[in-house]
Amino acid sequence: MNIRVITLGCKVNQCESASIVSTLRLNNYSASEGLEPADVYVLNTCSVTAEADKKSRQYIAKMRKLNSECKIIVVGCSSQNHPQTFAKNNVIAVGGTINKSDFVLKVVKNICKDNQYSILSNIILLDNSAESVEKCRQFSHEEYPISNKTRAFIKIQDGCNRFCTYCIIPYLRGRSRSRSVEDIVSECEKIESKEAVITGVDISAYGKDIGTDLASLLDTLSATKMRKRLGSLECEAINEPLLDVMARGGYCPHFHLSLQSGDNTVLKSMNRRYDTEYFYSKIELIRKYFPLAGITTDVIVGFPTETDEFFNNSCNFIKKCAFSDIHVFPYSRRVGTLAAKKYGELPPETVKLRVSKLLEIKNELRLQFMQKNLGTRMPVYIEDSEGDYNVGYTPNYIKVYSHASCGEIVDLNLTELHNDTGIIGV
Repeated sequence: MNIRVITLGCKVNQCESASIVSTLRLNNYSASEGLEPADVYVLNTCSVTAEADKKSRQYIAKMRKLNSECKIIVVGCSSQNHPQTFAKNNVIAVGGTINKSDFVLKVVKNICKDNQYSILSNIILLDNSAESVEKCRQFSHEEYPISNKTRAFIKIQDGCNRFCTYCIIPYLRGRSRSRSVEDIVSECEKIESKEAVITGVDISAYGKDIGTDLASLLDTLSATKMRKRLGSLECEAINEPLLDVMARGGYCPHFHLSLQSGDNTVLKSMNRRYDTEYFYSKIELIRKYFPLAGITTDVIVGFPTETDEFFNNSCNFIKKCAFSDIHVFPYSRRVGTLAAKKYGELPPETVKLRVSKLLEIKNELRLQFMQKNLGTRMPVYIEDSEGDYNVGYTPNYIKVYSHASCGEIVDLNLTELHNDTGIIGV
């Protein structure tokens, strides 16, 4: 029986899919990732936007096209959010966001026994009740992912307590809970990849529930041999102890700080709990320690309270921050969030025009950042090939085109821009 795992969404989902594959292989099942012909598919879904929900549902048809007799197991945020929309066609089991690996293994064992059953489900209600909080208080056990990629993803935390008004994820992932330091270290010691990404739903909250913090964890991981990179951070996590550990512990000077809006009124209506002055102070602190740091961000365009004036404020602040790259998202109304209950939506043509303008700013800032790095020499992790070049990334996350060998970290001089997407390295 051939099993294929397909992943949509964030790095946390990627990490959890790798854990599903590991669990199945350790139980002597043939499992791998990617959409190829198979007997059984595991679809790990995303629900961060309405488009992500739609894409999750569309993959069912793609699987059935490859094998009309296939059996499909669905897990993840979209199935946690809308389990009933997946309970049809070839889907035999619908799971949520907790204990994905164990649930998939249970279903696969049932398939092997040729059990006949209606759709299985392990959807756990993740609300603010004491019972729900207790169910997801402990970090669920997952097998360490078997990494056959150039980067390993280390999941240190799950869930979120922030409840931004636009975001459905806290309702789908549950309360924030941290993985033990010992378990994380044990996994890191087994990693063969040259680079690891420390990830989670909200890694800034790491340790608050177990009496430690992110800086202490990173200090402990400093001795590990691979190059280390952090996933998305909230600006509150940036402080001198954290930056000091990163500076001496082999961490890449690449910071993905979620901004979401550069206007204080919009930030307040998003429940983001900081203002632009505070956010900018964190950028200045990063650049004090790492002058050439890559600082990337997420921005939601067209939030219901965003007027033309507020959008212009946001654009001006984004230019001031001089981000090295921006992920631009049009606002997506998520039923069940406070924003969906409280606000309407802006006209689609208004949102489209604002997205276009911010994408222009994104391209300008990315070009400026690459130009700032020309003439420097940096260690580049060569990971893939593209046309006549092998490609990789600098510690501050600039794409580099070179003729260096894949799979190696090589010191290269950054000499000239290439297609506005990266820099030639020699």
